Amino acid sequence: MKAYQLLLAGALMMGFATTALAQTDTKAIVEQTTQIIKAKSSDFEKQVKDLYKNNKKDANALVAIGRTFYNNKDYDHANQFADYALAKSSKCAPAFILKGDICVSNDDAGGASQNYQQAIYFAPKNPEAYYKYAMILRGRNPEDAVATLETLRQQVPDYPVDALAARIYYHTKNPNLQKAEQYYGKVADVTKMDDEDIKDYATIEWMLGNKDKSIEIAKAGLTKDPKWSTLNRLVFWNSTDKNYTDQALEYADRLFNRSDSANITADDYAYYGTALKQAKRWDDAIKAYNTSLDSLSKDANAIVSKPILYKNLSDAYNEKGDYDKALEYVEKSIEVKDNPSFNDYNSLGSQYLEIASKKGQAGDKAGERDAFKKADQMYAKITDKYPEQANYCNYVRGSINAALDPDSKLGLAKPFYEALANDLESKADRTENQTAMLKTAYQYMIVYEFNVKKNKAAAKVWAEKMLNIDPTNEIAKQVKAL
Repeated sequence: MKAYQLLLAGALMMGFATTALAQTDTKAIVEQTTQIIKAKSSDFEKQVKDLYKNNKKDANALVAIGRTFYNNKDYDHANQFADYALAKSSKCAPAFILKGDICVSNDDAGGASQNYQQAIYFAPKNPEAYYKYAMILRGRNPEDAVATLETLRQQVPDYPVDALAARIYYHTKNPNLQKAEQYYGKVADVTKMDDEDIKDYATIEWMLGNKDKSIEIAKAGLTKDPKWSTLNRLVFWNSTDKNYTDQALEYADRLFNRSDSANITADDYAYYGTALKQAKRWDDAIKAYNTSLDSLSKDANAIVSKPILYKNLSDAYNEKGDYDKALEYVEKSIEVKDNPSFNDYNSLGSQYLEIASKKGQAGDKAGERDAFKKADQMYAKITDKYPEQANYCNYVRGSINAALDPDSKLGLAKPFYEALANDLESKADRTENQTAMLKTAYQYMIVYEFNVKKNKAAAKVWAEKMLNIDPTNEIAKQVKAL
Protein backbone atom coordinates (compact mmCIF):
# COMPACT_ATOMS: atom_id res chain seq x y z
CA MET A 1 0.00 0.00 0.00
CA LYS A 2 1.39 3.38 -0.98
CA ALA A 3 2.12 6.07 1.56
CA TYR A 4 -0.89 8.21 0.73
CA GLN A 5 -3.18 5.22 1.22
CA LEU A 6 -1.81 4.76 4.71
CA LEU A 7 -2.24 8.46 5.39
CA LEU A 8 -5.88 8.41 4.35
CA ALA A 9 -6.52 5.22 6.24
CA GLY A 10 -5.23 7.02 9.30
CA ALA A 11 -7.38 10.04 8.58
CA LEU A 12 -10.54 7.96 8.40
CA MET A 13 -9.76 6.69 11.89
CA MET A 14 -9.16 10.15 13.29
CA GLY A 15 -12.53 11.78 13.67
CA PHE A 16 -14.31 11.61 10.31
CA ALA A 17 -17.45 9.61 10.00
CA THR A 18 -19.12 8.97 6.68
CA THR A 19 -20.68 12.09 5.23
CA ALA A 20 -24.16 12.70 6.56
CA LEU A 21 -26.77 11.92 3.93
CA ALA A 22 -29.40 14.61 4.06
CA GLN A 23 -33.11 13.95 3.97
CA THR A 24 -32.84 10.15 3.87
CA ASP A 25 -32.84 7.70 6.76
CA THR A 26 -30.42 5.18 5.35
CA LYS A 27 -30.14 2.90 8.39
CA ALA A 28 -32.56 0.30 7.05
CA ILE A 29 -30.95 0.39 3.61
CA VAL A 30 -27.48 -0.11 5.10
CA GLU A 31 -28.69 -3.05 7.19
CA GLN A 32 -30.35 -4.66 4.17
CA THR A 33 -27.22 -4.19 2.05
CA THR A 34 -25.02 -5.60 4.80
CA GLN A 35 -27.17 -8.72 5.05
CA ILE A 36 -26.99 -9.25 1.28
CA ILE A 37 -23.21 -8.89 1.30
CA LYS A 38 -22.73 -11.27 4.21
CA ALA A 39 -25.14 -13.90 2.84
CA LYS A 40 -23.62 -13.80 -0.66
CA SER A 41 -26.37 -16.12 -1.89
CA SER A 42 -26.61 -17.61 -5.37
CA ASP A 43 -28.87 -14.77 -6.52
CA PHE A 44 -26.50 -12.11 -5.15
CA GLU A 45 -26.35 -10.09 -8.38
CA LYS A 46 -30.15 -10.09 -8.63
CA GLN A 47 -30.38 -8.77 -5.08
CA VAL A 48 -27.88 -6.05 -5.96
CA LYS A 49 -30.00 -5.09 -8.98
CA ASP A 50 -33.07 -4.97 -6.75
CA LEU A 51 -31.22 -2.64 -4.38
CA TYR A 52 -30.69 -0.27 -7.28
CA LYS A 53 -34.23 -0.66 -8.63
CA ASN A 54 -35.79 0.08 -5.24
CA ASN A 55 -33.61 3.14 -4.55
CA LYS A 56 -32.74 4.53 -7.98
CA LYS A 57 -34.64 7.76 -7.38
CA ASP A 58 -32.70 8.60 -4.19
CA ALA A 59 -29.05 9.61 -4.70
CA ASN A 60 -28.33 9.60 -0.97
CA ALA A 61 -29.66 6.06 -0.60
CA LEU A 62 -27.53 4.94 -3.53
CA VAL A 63 -24.44 6.46 -1.89
CA ALA A 64 -25.29 4.69 1.38
CA ILE A 65 -25.48 1.37 -0.48
CA GLY A 66 -22.20 2.10 -2.23
CA ARG A 67 -20.56 3.06 1.05
CA THR A 68 -21.67 -0.24 2.57
CA PHE A 69 -20.07 -2.14 -0.30
CA TYR A 70 -16.95 -0.02 0.18
CA ASN A 71 -16.78 -0.77 3.89
CA ASN A 72 -16.89 -4.46 2.98
CA LYS A 73 -14.07 -4.00 0.44
CA ASP A 74 -16.30 -4.62 -2.58
CA TYR A 75 -14.96 -1.67 -4.52
CA ASP A 76 -16.53 -2.57 -7.88
CA HIS A 77 -20.08 -2.49 -6.56
CA ALA A 78 -19.22 0.55 -4.43
CA ASN A 79 -18.12 2.43 -7.55
CA GLN A 80 -21.17 1.22 -9.45
CA PHE A 81 -23.54 2.71 -6.89
CA ALA A 82 -21.54 5.93 -6.68
CA ASP A 83 -22.02 6.24 -10.45
CA TYR A 84 -25.73 5.50 -10.05
CA ALA A 85 -25.95 8.32 -7.51
CA LEU A 86 -24.18 10.76 -9.85
CA ALA A 87 -26.44 9.73 -12.70
CA LYS A 88 -29.37 10.70 -10.52
CA SER A 89 -27.72 13.86 -9.14
CA SER A 90 -24.59 15.08 -10.89
CA LYS A 91 -23.77 17.42 -7.98
CA CYS A 92 -23.90 14.74 -5.26
CA ALA A 93 -20.81 15.51 -3.17
CA PRO A 94 -21.03 12.32 -1.03
CA ALA A 95 -20.85 10.26 -4.23
CA PHE A 96 -17.67 12.05 -5.29
CA ILE A 97 -16.19 11.47 -1.82
CA LEU A 98 -17.04 7.77 -2.09
CA LYS A 99 -15.39 7.58 -5.51
CA GLY A 100 -12.35 9.35 -4.08
CA ASP A 101 -12.10 6.78 -1.29
CA ILE A 102 -12.37 3.97 -3.83
CA CYS A 103 -9.54 5.52 -5.85
CA VAL A 104 -7.35 5.62 -2.76
CA SER A 105 -8.06 1.95 -2.08
CA ASN A 106 -7.18 1.19 -5.71
CA ASP A 107 -3.89 3.09 -5.54
CA ASP A 108 -5.07 5.95 -7.74
CA ALA A 109 -4.01 9.24 -6.16
CA GLY A 110 -4.88 11.29 -9.22
CA GLY A 111 -8.41 9.93 -9.40
CA ALA A 112 -8.86 10.47 -5.67
CA SER A 113 -7.73 14.09 -5.93
CA GLN A 114 -10.07 14.77 -8.84
CA ASN A 115 -13.09 13.33 -7.04
CA TYR A 116 -12.38 15.12 -3.76
CA GLN A 117 -12.00 18.40 -5.65
CA GLN A 118 -15.37 17.80 -7.30
CA ALA A 119 -16.91 17.19 -3.88
CA ILE A 120 -15.42 20.47 -2.60
CA TYR A 121 -16.76 22.32 -5.63
CA PHE A 122 -20.32 21.07 -5.15
CA ALA A 123 -20.29 21.18 -1.33
CA PRO A 124 -17.85 23.96 -0.34
CA LYS A 125 -18.83 23.75 3.33
CA ASN A 126 -18.32 19.97 3.69
CA PRO A 127 -15.16 19.45 5.79
CA GLU A 128 -14.71 15.78 4.86
CA ALA A 129 -13.79 16.43 1.23
CA TYR A 130 -11.28 19.14 2.20
CA TYR A 131 -9.59 16.92 4.74
CA LYS A 132 -9.37 13.88 2.49
CA TYR A 133 -8.02 15.98 -0.36
CA ALA A 134 -5.50 17.49 2.05
CA MET A 135 -4.43 14.00 3.09
CA ILE A 136 -3.69 13.19 -0.56
CA LEU A 137 -1.70 16.41 -0.97
CA ARG A 138 0.21 15.74 2.22
CA GLY A 139 2.29 13.03 0.59
CA ARG A 140 3.59 15.54 -1.96
CA ASN A 141 3.55 18.85 -0.14
CA PRO A 142 2.24 19.38 3.41
CA GLU A 143 2.14 23.15 2.83
CA ASP A 144 -0.36 22.70 -0.02
CA ALA A 145 -2.37 20.34 2.15
CA VAL A 146 -2.61 22.92 4.93
CA ALA A 147 -3.51 25.61 2.39
CA THR A 148 -6.50 23.45 1.45
CA LEU A 149 -7.56 23.39 5.08
CA GLU A 150 -7.19 27.16 5.30
CA THR A 151 -9.71 27.36 2.45
CA LEU A 152 -12.04 25.26 4.60
CA ARG A 153 -11.52 27.75 7.45
CA GLN A 154 -12.80 30.52 5.18
CA GLN A 155 -15.92 28.49 4.42
CA VAL A 156 -16.52 27.23 7.96
CA PRO A 157 -14.76 29.64 10.37
CA ASP A 158 -15.58 27.67 13.52
CA TYR A 159 -14.33 24.33 12.19
CA PRO A 160 -11.27 22.93 14.08
CA VAL A 161 -8.84 23.45 11.21
CA ASP A 162 -5.79 23.93 13.44
CA ALA A 163 -5.91 20.39 14.82
CA LEU A 164 -6.32 19.01 11.29
CA ALA A 165 -3.35 21.05 10.07
CA ALA A 166 -1.28 19.71 12.95
CA ARG A 167 -2.16 16.18 11.87
CA ILE A 168 -1.00 16.98 8.35
CA TYR A 169 2.43 18.03 9.57
CA TYR A 170 2.78 15.17 12.06
CA HIS A 171 1.38 12.21 10.11
CA THR A 172 3.58 12.50 7.07
CA LYS A 173 6.68 10.74 5.76
CA ASN A 174 8.96 13.42 7.21
CA PRO A 175 7.07 14.86 10.18
CA ASN A 176 7.50 18.56 10.87
CA LEU A 177 7.18 18.51 14.64
CA GLN A 178 7.63 22.26 15.04
CA LYS A 179 4.79 23.05 12.60
CA ALA A 180 2.55 20.43 14.17
CA GLU A 181 3.24 21.89 17.61
CA GLN A 182 2.55 25.39 16.30
CA TYR A 183 -0.90 24.43 14.99
CA TYR A 184 -1.85 22.36 18.03
CA GLY A 185 -0.82 25.33 20.14
CA LYS A 186 -3.52 27.44 18.47
CA VAL A 187 -6.29 25.24 19.86
CA ALA A 188 -7.80 27.11 22.80
CA ASP A 189 -9.11 24.10 24.74
CA VAL A 190 -7.04 20.95 24.44
CA THR A 191 -9.79 18.83 25.96
CA LYS A 192 -12.08 19.68 23.03
CA MET A 193 -9.71 18.01 20.56
CA ASP A 194 -10.15 14.44 19.36
CA ASP A 195 -8.40 11.87 21.54
CA GLU A 196 -5.83 11.10 18.84
CA ASP A 197 -4.92 14.78 18.64
CA ILE A 198 -4.45 15.07 22.40
CA LYS A 199 -2.19 12.01 22.36
CA ASP A 200 -0.23 13.30 19.38
CA TYR A 201 0.15 16.80 20.85
CA ALA A 202 1.50 15.46 24.15
CA THR A 203 3.79 13.07 22.26
CA ILE A 204 5.13 15.82 19.99
CA GLU A 205 6.02 17.98 22.99
CA TRP A 206 7.84 14.99 24.51
CA MET A 207 9.72 14.38 21.27
CA LEU A 208 10.72 18.05 21.11
CA GLY A 209 12.06 17.85 24.66
CA ASN A 210 9.37 20.15 26.07
CA LYS A 211 8.78 17.94 29.08
CA ASP A 212 6.68 20.31 31.17
CA LYS A 213 4.42 21.16 28.22
CA SER A 214 3.98 17.47 27.46
CA ILE A 215 2.98 16.89 31.08
CA GLU A 216 0.48 19.77 30.86
CA ILE A 217 -1.17 18.41 27.70
CA ALA A 218 -1.23 14.84 28.99
CA LYS A 219 -2.80 15.89 32.27
CA ALA A 220 -5.46 17.84 30.38
CA GLY A 221 -6.29 14.70 28.41
CA LEU A 222 -6.41 12.65 31.59
CA THR A 223 -9.26 14.83 32.86
CA LYS A 224 -11.31 13.17 30.11
CA ASP A 225 -10.11 9.67 30.94
CA PRO A 226 -7.88 9.07 34.00
CA LYS A 227 -7.19 5.50 32.81
CA TRP A 228 -5.66 6.59 29.49
CA SER A 229 -2.46 4.53 29.41
CA THR A 230 -0.57 6.58 26.81
CA LEU A 231 -1.05 9.83 28.70
CA ASN A 232 -0.25 8.27 32.07
CA ARG A 233 2.94 6.97 30.46
CA LEU A 234 3.88 10.41 29.11
CA VAL A 235 3.42 12.10 32.50
CA PHE A 236 5.44 9.28 34.10
CA TRP A 237 8.30 9.44 31.59
CA ASN A 238 8.49 13.23 31.47
CA SER A 239 8.37 13.50 35.25
CA THR A 240 11.23 11.01 35.51
CA ASP A 241 13.28 13.00 33.00
CA LYS A 242 12.62 16.18 34.99
CA ASN A 243 13.42 14.53 38.34
CA TYR A 244 9.88 15.12 39.58
CA THR A 245 10.30 11.88 41.48
CA ASP A 246 7.09 11.79 43.53
CA GLN A 247 4.97 12.61 40.48
CA ALA A 248 6.89 10.09 38.38
CA LEU A 249 6.16 7.30 40.85
CA GLU A 250 2.51 8.33 41.14
CA TYR A 251 1.98 8.12 37.39
CA ALA A 252 4.03 4.94 37.15
CA ASP A 253 1.49 3.41 39.53
CA ARG A 254 -1.33 4.80 37.37
CA LEU A 255 0.21 3.24 34.28
CA PHE A 256 1.02 -0.14 35.81
CA ASN A 257 -2.07 -0.57 37.96
CA ARG A 258 -4.81 1.88 36.99
CA SER A 259 -4.82 2.21 33.19
CA ASP A 260 -7.03 0.49 30.66
CA SER A 261 -5.36 -1.85 28.17
CA ALA A 262 -1.87 -0.86 29.23
CA ASN A 263 0.85 -2.78 27.41
CA ILE A 264 3.80 -2.43 29.79
CA THR A 265 7.05 -2.19 27.84
CA ALA A 266 10.76 -2.57 28.47
CA ASP A 267 10.98 1.23 28.33
CA ASP A 268 8.37 1.54 31.07
CA TYR A 269 10.37 -0.71 33.38
CA ALA A 270 13.57 1.19 32.52
CA TYR A 271 11.95 4.52 33.38
CA TYR A 272 10.52 2.97 36.54
CA GLY A 273 14.01 1.88 37.54
CA THR A 274 15.29 5.42 37.07
CA ALA A 275 12.42 6.94 39.09
CA LEU A 276 13.08 4.44 41.88
CA LYS A 277 16.79 5.22 41.76
CA GLN A 278 15.97 8.91 42.10
CA ALA A 279 13.95 7.97 45.19
CA LYS A 280 17.03 6.10 46.52
CA ARG A 281 15.12 2.82 46.47
CA TRP A 282 18.16 0.98 45.13
CA ASP A 283 16.93 -2.61 45.39
CA ASP A 284 13.60 -1.77 43.75
CA ALA A 285 15.41 0.12 41.01
CA ILE A 286 17.71 -2.83 40.35
CA LYS A 287 14.69 -5.15 40.15
CA ALA A 288 12.97 -2.83 37.66
CA TYR A 289 16.07 -2.58 35.46
CA ASN A 290 16.40 -6.37 35.44
CA THR A 291 12.73 -6.69 34.48
CA SER A 292 13.40 -4.29 31.62
CA LEU A 293 16.32 -6.48 30.51
CA ASP A 294 14.09 -9.56 30.58
CA SER A 295 11.46 -7.73 28.50
CA LEU A 296 13.82 -6.62 25.73
CA SER A 297 13.64 -9.89 23.80
CA LYS A 298 9.86 -9.50 23.50
CA ASP A 299 9.87 -5.77 22.73
CA ALA A 300 11.14 -5.03 19.23
CA ASN A 301 10.21 -1.34 19.52
CA ALA A 302 12.11 -0.63 22.72
CA ILE A 303 14.10 2.60 22.90
CA VAL A 304 16.22 1.33 25.76
CA SER A 305 19.01 -1.16 25.08
CA LYS A 306 21.23 -3.60 26.96
CA PRO A 307 24.20 -1.19 27.15
CA ILE A 308 21.98 1.51 28.65
CA LEU A 309 20.37 -0.86 31.14
CA TYR A 310 23.71 -2.31 32.23
CA LYS A 311 25.02 1.23 32.76
CA ASN A 312 21.88 2.09 34.74
CA LEU A 313 22.38 -1.01 36.88
CA SER A 314 25.99 0.00 37.44
CA ASP A 315 24.89 3.45 38.59
CA ALA A 316 22.29 1.96 40.93
CA TYR A 317 24.82 -0.42 42.51
CA ASN A 318 27.35 2.41 42.75
CA GLU A 319 24.91 4.68 44.57
CA LYS A 320 23.92 1.76 46.79
CA GLY A 321 27.57 1.28 47.71
CA ASP A 322 28.06 -2.11 46.06
CA TYR A 323 31.12 -1.10 44.07
CA ASP A 324 32.08 -4.57 42.84
CA LYS A 325 28.64 -4.98 41.24
CA ALA A 326 28.90 -1.46 39.88
CA LEU A 327 32.14 -2.39 38.10
CA GLU A 328 30.69 -5.68 36.87
CA TYR A 329 27.78 -3.96 35.15
CA VAL A 330 29.69 -1.04 33.72
CA GLU A 331 32.04 -3.58 32.13
CA LYS A 332 29.02 -5.43 30.72
CA SER A 333 27.71 -2.17 29.27
CA ILE A 334 30.84 -1.96 27.12
CA GLU A 335 31.02 -5.66 26.27
CA VAL A 336 27.55 -5.78 24.69
CA LYS A 337 28.18 -2.82 22.38
CA ASP A 338 29.04 -3.62 18.77
CA ASN A 339 31.33 -0.62 18.38
CA PRO A 340 32.15 1.05 21.70
CA SER A 341 33.16 4.69 21.32
CA PHE A 342 35.86 6.77 23.01
CA ASN A 343 33.19 8.12 25.35
CA ASP A 344 32.19 4.58 26.32
CA TYR A 345 35.73 3.59 27.23
CA ASN A 346 36.36 6.92 28.95
CA SER A 347 33.17 6.44 30.97
CA LEU A 348 34.40 3.03 32.08
CA GLY A 349 37.80 4.47 33.00
CA SER A 350 36.11 7.24 34.99
CA GLN A 351 34.01 4.65 36.77
CA TYR A 352 37.13 2.76 37.82
CA LEU A 353 38.56 6.01 39.19
CA GLU A 354 35.37 6.79 41.08
CA ILE A 355 35.32 3.30 42.59
CA ALA A 356 38.99 3.63 43.53
CA SER A 357 38.23 6.86 45.36
CA LYS A 358 35.27 5.37 47.23
CA LYS A 359 37.16 2.22 48.19
CA GLY A 360 40.02 4.38 49.45
CA GLN A 361 37.64 6.47 51.55
CA ALA A 362 36.20 3.25 52.97
CA GLY A 363 39.68 2.08 53.99
CA ASP A 364 39.83 -0.69 51.39
CA LYS A 365 43.39 -0.05 50.18
CA ALA A 366 43.63 -3.28 48.20
CA GLY A 367 40.36 -2.55 46.43
CA GLU A 368 41.48 1.01 45.78
CA ARG A 369 44.74 -0.16 44.23
CA ASP A 370 42.97 -2.76 42.08
CA ALA A 371 40.51 -0.18 40.73
CA PHE A 372 43.36 2.24 39.95
CA LYS A 373 45.17 -0.50 38.03
CA LYS A 374 42.04 -1.31 36.04
CA ALA A 375 41.66 2.38 35.23
CA ASP A 376 45.29 2.54 34.10
CA GLN A 377 44.78 -0.48 31.85
CA MET A 378 41.67 1.08 30.36
CA TYR A 379 43.43 4.36 29.50
CA ALA A 380 46.31 2.38 27.98
CA LYS A 381 43.73 0.67 25.78
CA ILE A 382 42.16 4.02 24.88
CA THR A 383 45.58 5.37 23.86
CA ASP A 384 46.04 2.44 21.48
CA LYS A 385 42.55 2.75 19.98
CA TYR A 386 42.43 6.55 19.85
CA PRO A 387 45.99 7.92 19.45
CA GLU A 388 44.58 11.42 18.97
CA GLN A 389 43.55 11.24 22.65
CA ALA A 390 47.11 10.43 23.80
CA ASN A 391 47.65 13.69 25.69
CA TYR A 392 44.42 13.30 27.63
CA CYS A 393 45.22 9.65 28.40
CA ASN A 394 48.78 10.48 29.47
CA TYR A 395 47.42 13.15 31.78
CA VAL A 396 44.95 10.72 33.36
CA ARG A 397 47.50 7.90 33.58
CA GLY A 398 49.96 10.31 35.19
CA SER A 399 47.37 11.10 37.86
CA ILE A 400 46.56 7.41 38.35
CA ASN A 401 50.19 6.38 38.71
CA ALA A 402 50.91 9.30 41.01
CA ALA A 403 48.16 7.92 43.25
CA LEU A 404 49.68 4.42 43.04
CA ASP A 405 53.10 5.87 43.87
CA PRO A 406 52.31 8.70 46.30
CA ASP A 407 55.91 9.45 47.29
CA SER A 408 57.03 9.18 43.64
CA LYS A 409 59.91 6.87 44.61
CA LEU A 410 59.10 4.47 41.78
CA GLY A 411 58.55 7.26 39.28
CA LEU A 412 55.43 5.51 37.96
CA ALA A 413 53.90 8.74 36.69
CA LYS A 414 57.13 10.01 35.07
CA PRO A 415 56.79 8.48 31.56
CA PHE A 416 53.27 9.81 31.16
CA TYR A 417 53.99 13.35 32.32
CA GLU A 418 57.17 13.45 30.24
CA ALA A 419 55.28 12.38 27.12
CA LEU A 420 52.56 14.91 27.87
CA ALA A 421 55.09 17.72 28.37
CA ASN A 422 57.05 16.86 25.23
CA ASP A 423 53.94 17.06 23.08
CA LEU A 424 52.20 20.07 24.62
CA GLU A 425 55.09 22.45 25.29
CA SER A 426 55.69 22.98 21.58
CA LYS A 427 52.02 23.57 20.75
CA ALA A 428 51.45 27.21 19.83
CA ASP A 429 47.67 26.87 19.96
CA ARG A 430 47.27 25.21 23.34
CA THR A 431 43.86 25.45 24.96
CA GLU A 432 43.46 26.52 28.59
CA ASN A 433 42.83 22.90 29.55
CA GLN A 434 45.99 21.78 27.79
CA THR A 435 48.02 24.47 29.54
CA ALA A 436 46.59 23.31 32.87
CA MET A 437 47.61 19.72 32.05
CA LEU A 438 51.09 20.93 31.10
CA LYS A 439 51.48 22.72 34.44
CA THR A 440 50.59 19.48 36.25
CA ALA A 441 53.23 17.61 34.25
CA TYR A 442 55.89 20.24 34.96
CA GLN A 443 55.04 20.28 38.66
CA TYR A 444 55.45 16.53 38.93
CA MET A 445 58.75 16.56 37.03
CA ILE A 446 60.19 19.37 39.20
CA VAL A 447 59.35 17.53 42.42
CA TYR A 448 60.44 14.15 41.07
CA GLU A 449 63.86 15.36 39.88
CA PHE A 450 64.49 17.46 42.99
CA ASN A 451 63.16 15.22 45.78
CA VAL A 452 63.52 11.70 44.39
CA LYS A 453 66.42 11.83 41.95
CA LYS A 454 68.22 14.65 43.82
CA ASN A 455 69.05 16.12 40.42
CA LYS A 456 69.01 19.87 41.02
CA ALA A 457 70.07 20.73 37.45
CA ALA A 458 67.28 18.68 35.89
CA ALA A 459 64.79 20.14 38.36
CA LYS A 460 65.88 23.66 37.35
CA VAL A 461 65.27 22.84 33.67
CA TRP A 462 61.70 21.86 34.48
CA ALA A 463 61.32 24.92 36.72
CA GLU A 464 62.35 27.21 33.84
CA LYS A 465 59.71 25.58 31.64
CA MET A 466 57.10 26.07 34.31
CA LEU A 467 57.94 29.75 34.74
CA ASN A 468 57.59 30.29 31.00
CA ILE A 469 53.89 29.46 31.24
CA ASP A 470 53.26 30.30 34.91
CA PRO A 471 55.63 33.05 36.13
CA THR A 472 54.03 33.08 39.60
CA ASN A 473 54.52 29.38 40.38
CA GLU A 474 56.14 29.35 43.84
CA ILE A 475 57.76 25.90 43.64
CA ALA A 476 59.39 26.71 40.30
CA LYS A 477 60.63 30.07 41.61
CA GLN A 478 62.17 28.42 44.68
CA VAL A 479 63.93 25.71 42.65
CA LYS A 480 65.27 28.24 40.14
CA ALA A 481 66.68 30.36 42.98
CA LEU A 482 68.73 27.49 44.45
